[in-house]
Amino acid sequence: MNNKGKILHIPRRFVKEEWGGIETVIIETSRELVKADYDVEIFTSLALSKKKKETIFDIPVRRFSYFYPRLGLKRNNKLLLDKRAGNVLSFTFFFSLLFTKNIKVFHLHAGGTMAGFVRLVSKLRKIPYVTSIHGGFMDLPQKQLDAMVAPMKGSLNYGKILDYIIGSKKNIQGADAIICVGEKERDLLKEKYPNQKVVYIPNGVDIEKFSSGNGAEFREKHQISENEKLLLCVSGFYSQKNQLLLIDAFKKVKQEIPDMKLVLIGVVYDLQYYEEIQKKISDKNLGDSVILLANIEFDDSTLFDAYSACDLFVLPSKYETFGIVILEAWSAKKPVICAKVGGLVSFVKDNENGCFFDENSAEDLSDKIMNILKNKELSKKISQNAFKSVRNYSWQQITKKLIELYEEVSK
Repeated sequence: MNNKGKILHIPRRFVKEEWGGIETVIIETSRELVKADYDVEIFTSLALSKKKKETIFDIPVRRFSYFYPRLGLKRNNKLLLDKRAGNVLSFTFFFSLLFTKNIKVFHLHAGGTMAGFVRLVSKLRKIPYVTSIHGGFMDLPQKQLDAMVAPMKGSLNYGKILDYIIGSKKNIQGADAIICVGEKERDLLKEKYPNQKVVYIPNGVDIEKFSSGNGAEFREKHQISENEKLLLCVSGFYSQKNQLLLIDAFKKVKQEIPDMKLVLIGVVYDLQYYEEIQKKISDKNLGDSVILLANIEFDDSTLFDAYSACDLFVLPSKYETFGIVILEAWSAKKPVICAKVGGLVSFVKDNENGCFFDENSAEDLSDKIMNILKNKELSKKISQNAFKSVRNYSWQQITKKLIELYEEVSK
């Protein structure tokens, strides 16, 4: 046992097969915390997993049985809730929080009933908790919110009484500190909760890992010649990520720059949307020009090689809580294009270390892609500034800020 106490990370779900930004943040900071002599454990639900205990990248994970307190919830909608935004209820999780020893700080990465249980146990045991707002609490667009809650329509929530009793909706007010990954959301939360400690701690990146890819190997494996321009998008497959618009833009660009390919990498969160992407690729006769790589694991060298191989990285999302993939592309010294949305505006500067486009316009995106590919000076400037910028986002620096916060709230 390390001697600085235990940090207990609490996400709603945590599995390697459905990896995303939150999982990356938890694992990477946990690794740094262990180096700094803290114990770390992850408590989560059994959503998308059958393993009650597992070690992922040397960090122990405990999962607890759960259910959704909703009458009339269809099986396919339950799976969608598992993947995206379900409010899980777990009594075994609650009792484990009550009796797990040597906890220094609860670090909450979830809302709803799980957050209510953490808030209650925090009060009962006098253990501080901090909550990370991974974007969307204050500034999520209504369309994205509607999409998230859609699987719950037609079912009756009978868990409202419990949520009221344990104060699930008061978890923000009860937190010893609120962590935001976007400056805009931090400012909005400070305005709404003036008496709360609200801090901005962005996400980070393993710069060494993402700067070490073998681009030539990736191109050879996927039959992409040295002369072909390569666009890359790394993002989960669901509608918020907006790959359909990228395909439209790619079609336009290819009419002017025929020697070009597009690689889409990501976890399939929404099978129907993924099938729409496949259909659009077929309908536009792009089957030989678009490479789909689904469910590549977090530590697979294919990912690092893809960044190294590309000429331009594009993130077409309609909304992003932060956008760690931008940092990954920066680490590989690649120019990036993204929309001016969510947490991206906190660290991407237009025409300096990146380039913004209108997330609703395939034409604007295609224009921005061609501008960077045809303007070598602009591409070089953005790439160089990007690599300078990313040095501020190493996981060592980010975790140092977290440690300072943990120590402050636990005094």
